[in-house]
Amino acid sequence: MNQTPMISVIMSVYNGETYLREAIDSVVSQTFPHWELIVINDCSTDSTEKILREYEEKDKRIRVFTNESNLRLPKSLNKALSYAKGIYTARMDADDICLPNRFEEQVAFMESHPEVALSSCRFMTIKNGVVASGGCGGKCDNDSIRAQLLVTNPILHPGIIAKTEIMQKSGYDETLTCTEDLELWTRFAEQGYIMEIQPSYLMIYRLHDKQITSTTAERQHKEVVKIQKKYFDAMLHEMTKEQEAFYIDGIYFTNQPDVKQFCRFFRFLKQENRKKKTVSYDAIAYAMLEILAEYKRKGVSKKDIIYAMLHFSPMFLMKELRARKKRAYRDGVACIRAAESVGYEHSEGTVEFPIFRKSQQ
Repeated sequence: MNQTPMISVIMSVYNGETYLREAIDSVVSQTFPHWELIVINDCSTDSTEKILREYEEKDKRIRVFTNESNLRLPKSLNKALSYAKGIYTARMDADDICLPNRFEEQVAFMESHPEVALSSCRFMTIKNGVVASGGCGGKCDNDSIRAQLLVTNPILHPGIIAKTEIMQKSGYDETLTCTEDLELWTRFAEQGYIMEIQPSYLMIYRLHDKQITSTTAERQHKEVVKIQKKYFDAMLHEMTKEQEAFYIDGIYFTNQPDVKQFCRFFRFLKQENRKKKTVSYDAIAYAMLEILAEYKRKGVSKKDIIYAMLHFSPMFLMKELRARKKRAYRDGVACIRAAESVGYEHSEGTVEFPIFRKSQQ
């Protein structure tokens, strides 16, 4: 019996034969059955087409469309969106893995939070067979996400679920090549759509050398600057040329930490936010505290970290550091349970930031 799907899962794939079967199998094995998988084959030259047709023949919920020319990701995703029939749209990449309960939990979250336009989920990463936690201790609310988008991208693109009507109306910016997700989230924030992160571990996100983020760094940097200039203009104030020069390597990617410039940038955010009241002070401070934590991981000295922390409200710091520790522990326990449910055991790392390896059969 044909039934209108609750979720339209959209995927674009180019030469994805290595991990494609594992990705699609993780969709087919979902505990929630009311989905359709719309796959755009973007002119693959390997065995991707053969694999896709094999799955399409076996499961009528899978629909495959092959582009006549290579359209790249944003155009292919918009094409997939045009075919979507579900109430909700979920994203999936051809190299990632859904946990079996992903759709069930995401639909339940969206149904119980009708004000939310888009949500994502917690995730684990996998590289060379080793699985690790991702996002432990991070804040999940709309206010914090809007502030974080000023300094980073807190939303896992292949882990989202959103209202199809809004996704189809908005669409991805086809002029971009590797930052279409960031542009869409910032546009959602500008337009007042509510976005949240569901604190459940529902995805395994694959890290490998062929990812867009590791092969197109220069283009990615240019696109991020373009997107963030627009977002800053809408939410706070235009960045100066000096701030713009520091922003990419000192804030967004933290490749070149500079504590003094960090503090000046933080003052700028606080000053402009006091004028516009776009988000709460705590949300701005939280976003910058996450960047400072990254500075610490990059080896910035304890003395410089303490100097930067003096620029935060003492009351905020006491409250947030205590709350973050509790969130990280809670998320770590949830991550361990999720990993164990799909055959991985906690082998290294703390409870808050666990690392897993495949269980021995």
